[in-house]
Amino acid sequence: MKKCLWLAAALCTLTLSGTAYAGEFVRDEAGIWYRNDDGSWQTGWFLDADGSWYYFDQEGYAKLGWYTENGKTYFFRQDSGRMIADRTITLDGNVYTFDHDGVSYSLSPRYTGWMLDDVGWYYRRSDGSFITDGWEEIEGRWFFFDPVGYMKTGLLEWNGVTYYLDDLSGAMVTDDSRVVNGVTYNFDSTGAGTVAWPYKSPVVIPPEDQKSELQKALDAVCDGILAQITNSSMGERQKAEAIYRWVRGNLRYSGHSATRDWVTEAYQGFRRRHGDCYTYFSVSQALLTRAGLPSIEVIRNTDNDHYWNMTQVDGVWYHFDTTPRSWGGWFCLLTDAQMAAYSAAHRGCFSFTHGLYPPSP
Repeated sequence: MKKCLWLAAALCTLTLSGTAYAGEFVRDEAGIWYRNDDGSWQTGWFLDADGSWYYFDQEGYAKLGWYTENGKTYFFRQDSGRMIADRTITLDGNVYTFDHDGVSYSLSPRYTGWMLDDVGWYYRRSDGSFITDGWEEIEGRWFFFDPVGYMKTGLLEWNGVTYYLDDLSGAMVTDDSRVVNGVTYNFDSTGAGTVAWPYKSPVVIPPEDQKSELQKALDAVCDGILAQITNSSMGERQKAEAIYRWVRGNLRYSGHSATRDWVTEAYQGFRRRHGDCYTYFSVSQALLTRAGLPSIEVIRNTDNDHYWNMTQVDGVWYHFDTTPRSWGGWFCLLTDAQMAAYSAAHRGCFSFTHGLYPPSP
């Protein structure tokens, strides 16, 4: 069937879920093809918007299975026509590895090593079996496999002990720390982890030599402002109060922010002098941390749509919300109880998950 008759054929076609560029993939009784906006079809090699390669014959149908061109052999998935690449898998009972360009290489039937499919990584033994359900030491590093045989990553609770499996390699992390969902864990030489800080971590400020040019420019802006409103004789509370007054007196609430990257938003906030609660949080974050006062991002838990700071002053954590409210209020270095009282009287405007943040007496 010629696809120039695709309007008639459309009655018996099924559009596939993925679309790319301006056209769409279509399946009919003869196979899979790609229909362009003008009704024509793709032929030859084709790269879709997701970065996957296909090969279409002169009639426009996707090649399925093995295909050899210029002495190189490729494999296209039977269900979609997508070329396999960056994989080591079993096909037709044999083990093949496919490089980044999709070129296949046959491996020994007794191949031992890592394999990767669409679900994840797994490890093949020489007898064709796979490591499953537990720990395995491979080349001096420990990995954990689920009952099906896939390598686990991330935080793992096993026999009452907390471990962390590297997000990329899957290897057990030792003698290091990781932040998971805002909680910092320290892992010893055996991989056992303990909670170093049971709350959401303060916003991390990178070392000077690792800062972006934007953050260096932001620091310069903050230094100029802090030089005007603080001095070396002031204590931490006085500095925090001076920062609060500056932000409340120099920013205007406009109802929206441009980004959720606090460095970018703080820099833009200083330039525009207006924004929403995230802008106020970001500008406060920049000034507080530049003044040596650590800051934690607090998010309202009812709708995740209001941001403010917690900052540490003289060893104690306090709430620090510079965003003006229509009901009024001055929220500089307030305790949990003070925030809760205001929130209860004003529609839960400061509702937050207490367990995520250090208590403020």
